Amino acid sequence: MHIRVLDLDGAIPRQETLLNRFQPFVHDLRTWGPRIRLGCRFRRFARFEKSLTGILGNEEKSEPVLTLYGSGDFHHVSLALLRRQRCPFNLLVLDNHPDWMRAIPFLHCGTWLYHAARLPQVQQIYHVGGNVDFDNSFRRLAPWPLLRSGRVRVFPAKRYFRRGRWSGVANEPVRQNIFTPVTTHRLQELFDSHRSQLKSCPLYISLDKDVMLAGDATVNWDSGHLTLPEVITILQSFIALANGSLLGMDVLGDWSAVQTRGIFRRYLHWTEHPKLAIEPAEANRLNERTNLVLLNTVLQLQTQETRHQPLVA
Repeated sequence: MHIRVLDLDGAIPRQETLLNRFQPFVHDLRTWGPRIRLGCRFRRFARFEKSLTGILGNEEKSEPVLTLYGSGDFHHVSLALLRRQRCPFNLLVLDNHPDWMRAIPFLHCGTWLYHAARLPQVQQIYHVGGNVDFDNSFRRLAPWPLLRSGRVRVFPAKRYFRRGRWSGVANEPVRQNIFTPVTTHRLQELFDSHRSQLKSCPLYISLDKDVMLAGDATVNWDSGHLTLPEVITILQSFIALANGSLLGMDVLGDWSAVQTRGIFRRYLHWTEHPKLAIEPAEANRLNERTNLVLLNTVLQLQTQETRHQPLVA
């Protein structure tokens, strides 16, 4: 697996142990960070994508690529990475928030999944581990046709979503109850009917660390309810269900001091970010530790699956 860093905010380059151990290529995109952080016009994002293509070239690698790119404020960068894929794939999203708001006249870190669901190469979407902004007033902006049709399947962290239109949309928590951690057996029960779909094409994973408890990741947003071991169990189960066919992955949710350009993004920062008291050095230490566990796990899973691949004459 090829590992790379899209450095938009300086978060990952501060993780020296990670850089020394995995030797990723770091692409300096810090000039873009303040211009697209939290949100931007579609035209500006198109220019960002063009710049990204100039830096990365075409996605022709025979091995999957794991991309780290900093704060969850940039989750819409995942849309750019998905647009670069050419073959059909299933999409696993682990995120505390839905990120699927529709009818928003600009691209936002909370709208990217709605646009990703419209890509022809995206087959089935699995949203796992969420808790915030699903069934409150933001539910009015949810993509209900996609949810009712099952194109997007939702598996919350610990509770059912029942308010409003959720009463007519199937969703079941990955925890059997709020006190019982996620287990492989529980995931087998939940996803047994999805085996054929998950085996039908490669899997792409987008992991926002805000899906985890604050004790496992320090983020710019409110933290979720899953533990790091639970996230590892989910990754292991999904990659196994996909027969080890991992197309790519991105990992984000590393805290960074917010730097934006323009009153529009400053307004988003003031109105949308929760008020958090963060100690930067401790945030860096904690997020690096979690990133190391995630990368080691995914690389080990890839090595195991490669070892079990039959030789082709």
